[in-house]
Amino acid sequence: MNIRLLLFDLGGVLYDIDHARTAKALNSAVASNHSPIIFSLEKADPVFAQYDSGQLSTDDFILKLQTTYGMRAEKEEILHAWNAMLIGLYPDSVTLASTLSKQMPIALLSNINECHHQRIANECSPLFDCFHHVFLSYTLGMKKPDAEIFHHVMHATGYSADEILFFDDTPANCSVAQNLGMHAILVDPTSRHWVRTHLSQFC
Repeated sequence: MNIRLLLFDLGGVLYDIDHARTAKALNSAVASNHSPIIFSLEKADPVFAQYDSGQLSTDDFILKLQTTYGMRAEKEEILHAWNAMLIGLYPDSVTLASTLSKQMPIALLSNINECHHQRIANECSPLFDCFHHVFLSYTLGMKKPDAEIFHHVMHATGYSADEILFFDDTPANCSVAQNLGMHAILVDPTSRHWVRTHLSQFC
């Protein structure tokens, strides 16, 4: 492999998240006569993709949750539940990104929304500063696993698909990247073994 760019997802790869915490917190506010909210790594109600891709503002996102699921909770309560999934940076993330960035170009490609970005911005500032390119779904108006966001990354960085090694914790994202010609590694978010196995050669 002639790898010239390392491309990283954020949640589940460099930042620890737990979808179940947010699903539980949000569903505690759902009216009893409504279906529960589906929100997991594998499957989620469409409203979450709309928010991550910037199609909904934060206020519109909250309003849609309230009206769709009969929530009586106020905006701040819902935002608190929405942020419950955010655990924190993995202990090695900043050092890893800093070390790699001195050896070769690295880029971040995250499905993230305005609320979560604002919530982690200060904590993740040292991490984000390590990257030569940062691609956030809600600012781009597109999200993984749509092929267009991968094409955007290639166009913006100037690297072809076969020159990119992509790390993500979602099978669908890795599959689309591979179909486009990228090298993709499916990361286990509960283990840091992938760091030693796949990145030691670049450090």
